[in-house]
Amino acid sequence: MYDKIKHYFMPYDSRKYKGGDFFWRAAMAAGFCNGLTLLLTYPFDLVHTRISTDMSKKGQKRLFKTSFDCFNRTHIDEGRKGLYKGFEFAVVSSLLRGALTLPVYEMMKSKT
Repeated sequence: MYDKIKHYFMPYDSRKYKGGDFFWRAAMAAGFCNGLTLLLTYPFDLVHTRISTDMSKKGQKRLFKTSFDCFNRTHIDEGRKGLYKGFEFAVVSSLLRGALTLPVYEMMKSKT
C-alpha cells in the first residue's frame, strides 16, 4: 500500500528526486499510509485494550463477554466517538514514526 501511495506523491521514478525533495515526498506518503491504516484498525485496538483491562480486575464481574460484545456496547454507550477515544495521540505518534522511519529506510536502501 505504501508503494501505491508513494507513487501518488512521486509520479516519476524515485531516483529523479534528491535530498529534501525525496525525503518530504516519502514522509508525506508514509504519514498518509500510517494515518489510513490507523483509521481502519484503531477501533479493534481499543477493543483489545478494554478487554485486556477488564480481564485483569480480580474479584469483580467482567464487563464484556466477547470482543463483539465490547465493540457493540462501546458503540451503543459512547457512540462512534467512543471507538476512537485517544485517537489523536495515536495519530500524531504514528505519523511521526512513519514520516521518519520509512523515508530514512528508503534512503539507506538506495545507498547500498
